[in-house]
Amino acid sequence: MFTMPEKIIYALPEQIGNTELFVGRKKEFDYYLGDWYYYLVNNMAQSQAIVARRKKGKTAFLQRLFNILWSCSESKVIPFYYAIQDRQITLASFAKEFFATFASHYLSFLTRNRDWVITPFNYAALKGHIASYPELHMRCQSIDEFEKTGNWDLMWTVASCAPSEIAASKGIKIVQIFDEFQNINAYILDDQKNTIDTMSGTYLILAEKREAPLIISGSEVHGLLEIVRRLTARFEENVLENLPEEEAKDAIRKYAEIYRTKIDDIGVEKLWNLTNGDPLYIKALFSSKHNTKKDYVQEDNIIEVYTQEITGGQIFKTWGEYIAKIFLEVNKRNAKRLLLYLFQAGEERTRAQMIKDLNLDMTDSELETKLLQLIKADLISQGETNFDYKIGKDKTYELVFRRLFQKEIDYFAPDIKKELRQEMGGNANF
Repeated sequence: MFTMPEKIIYALPEQIGNTELFVGRKKEFDYYLGDWYYYLVNNMAQSQAIVARRKKGKTAFLQRLFNILWSCSESKVIPFYYAIQDRQITLASFAKEFFATFASHYLSFLTRNRDWVITPFNYAALKGHIASYPELHMRCQSIDEFEKTGNWDLMWTVASCAPSEIAASKGIKIVQIFDEFQNINAYILDDQKNTIDTMSGTYLILAEKREAPLIISGSEVHGLLEIVRRLTARFEENVLENLPEEEAKDAIRKYAEIYRTKIDDIGVEKLWNLTNGDPLYIKALFSSKHNTKKDYVQEDNIIEVYTQEITGGQIFKTWGEYIAKIFLEVNKRNAKRLLLYLFQAGEERTRAQMIKDLNLDMTDSELETKLLQLIKADLISQGETNFDYKIGKDKTYELVFRRLFQKEIDYFAPDIKKELRQEMGGNANF
């Protein structure tokens, strides 16, 4: 079984910044460092896909998991973290960058040199450090030979197979942690500068290698799930949800402490009611440039800062601009009406109910296509069946949407401050 290290060494700089801001995720750590770790060391672990909407803390969790595993110097479990960037890159360059990052993390663990995680070697520099590691040296030579002949596919084969092959030959385990995995099919180019939209197929076989299973995640839920489900059950899906109540309240207290904001137990309860444990919303409240009074004992201060965040701050930028972008691709009027309808319903609705209640001039098939576009955009979710649709309870998302579009749909603008006060459990008529 896994034994937590006495001290976590932050070899991988965590995106969260101040490491004390990481709070909770007990359920997730209990699984990945409990049953899943047991399966891993006993050669039974299944590759994992962690799914959630953007800013739910997926990257923070994956990076902390990496650092915990890296800190266990006596184990034979080596973590490898790689974020697939949303930038175009040739397959040849991607293969070399991937291999160089893997080799850097591998050597870093073996030598306990965290600098090679903080700043991984580029491919050229790597060659000066692997002469005494034939498992890396021989693969580097193969990549070079295949590049000379222009065989980019084989360069990638060598690079992508390296973790599982080395783990098997050395009698160790390598945990491959890939963030923004949906980008693998969107940004890698062949020698004709065409996107290789089948890159994820690499892992049809590699995801089954028990010596080096994958934990993947990404900020585009539907795009990631499309890839995962094409890989025919190679990955077990796990949803990263909001923080549960006690963890959320601990996070609120910790953020208040670090951002020097006064709060009491009543204020903590109000913020829990308001954010429902969403990590983005908690962070936005405390890190906001509008949090100038540094006092969330006073309800009016909470209302003022949150209103600013919903209308133009971090929350708006995450939701509002994203929603507006989607409506450039989907028929605006009906899409907006559908979203408002589902918000107001507060529960699942069938396509038949939508056509009837909204008097939609479209067929069931046309409506299904539109709803699938909204699902793909992560704006709504499938309900109990493929005939049902819903929006999960999220007052903040709802208010961002309604503030942008409700007036043009039914000529009514929401009173944001009043609704926020109601959500917190305060006096709406104050």
